[in-house]
Amino acid sequence: MNKLTNMNIFRFSHQSVVITTLLLSSALSVNNAFSQTKDLIIENKGLKPLVDYTLEVPVADLKLPMGNYIGILPDNSIVPIEICTDINNKELAVLPISKLNAGEKQTIKIQRGSSDSYPKRTYAELSHKIGGEFEGNKYVGVHSWVKPNKITLPGSFTDHSYYIKYEGPGWESDKVAFRFYLDNRNAIDVFAKKTTGIVLPAVGVDGFDNYHNMAPWGMDNMKVGKALGIGSIASWDGTKAVRVDTKDSTTCNIPADGKIRSQVKTIYYGWNANGVKCNLTSLISIDAGSRASHMELLVDKAVPNIATGIIKDKNSELIISNDKNSEWSYIATFGKQSLNNDMQGLAVFARTKQIKEITSDELNHVLVLTPLNNSVEYYFMPTWELDSEPVVTKADFMKCIDEVLNRLNNRINIVVK
Repeated sequence: MNKLTNMNIFRFSHQSVVITTLLLSSALSVNNAFSQTKDLIIENKGLKPLVDYTLEVPVADLKLPMGNYIGILPDNSIVPIEICTDINNKELAVLPISKLNAGEKQTIKIQRGSSDSYPKRTYAELSHKIGGEFEGNKYVGVHSWVKPNKITLPGSFTDHSYYIKYEGPGWESDKVAFRFYLDNRNAIDVFAKKTTGIVLPAVGVDGFDNYHNMAPWGMDNMKVGKALGIGSIASWDGTKAVRVDTKDSTTCNIPADGKIRSQVKTIYYGWNANGVKCNLTSLISIDAGSRASHMELLVDKAVPNIATGIIKDKNSELIISNDKNSEWSYIATFGKQSLNNDMQGLAVFARTKQIKEITSDELNHVLVLTPLNNSVEYYFMPTWELDSEPVVTKADFMKCIDEVLNRLNNRINIVVK
């Protein structure tokens, strides 16, 4: 199981109990000769301030004994330190930085302690029904909901089975929420939020799909259909993007459900990608203060044309980045394209060197990506006119895009002392 500093999950038959311990992972040495405090000296070498930035530090660099740790910022505020892993199982300590101005240095003190009063700003879950039974492909009967946060499904599992809460895993930050369909569609959808609070625990339990209607928290404001939605995994067959629809089985779990970062991990066994049968691992992460989700993909065979993209909409404008010197590039759409008939922006960011082609098919604007060591990564971000921080105009949307590019192109310099 992946580790999270303040989340130890004990799995029972139909539920998961989460205990807050803020315990650094076993990868940290238990040798008491190591200091039990560290200083992180961070510096923004970019030309713009970084706001709501999630700092990542390799656990191996900290050399701390096991224990409960916090970060103390220059203003003496206390923030959580969480441990999670990337797609290659490398352990990272993550903590939130509210703001770091251009050229600014800060010293963050790491020491033993707890951050119980810090609010939960991200969440992930995977819930399904119990008490009923399947009749054909549909789950029927009197039921209740459980949250095991892990499930394995056959490749034949179909859409509208009425078994999994909102049809797949969900994840959110204090800015936005997402889900993807854990079935033959395997497409990512958006739950737009009007609040900064955690909303997903209450979504999808009152009439199954009432989230298509406006609620005080927001709504599902994207129509996906047979398209890629936003950031869905696909392969490019030369003429169209093909979602991960043919596979032998799928296992999905929630490796991290933290205050600062939450994650969804999915393994698609026997994925048929343009005739290449392989196993595909997907890791989706979302951080506090971020509208963007991070997608990491790893295949066990060479799949040359992994793709992703954005659904086409006649009411939206296509925007493509043109800075070839940028480490990251993007495609985006903006316009009155939400299900609520208001302004919505959609963007996908990928490493410029991994973009093989920007193209389209009947349903989608498509990024075709070239894996490096059988791996690719990208980010996907929606905005909404009714967000808690409304994005109403194209200029507002471009500002959001620039903020993400700034985070991606200008990594913070970190020294551990």
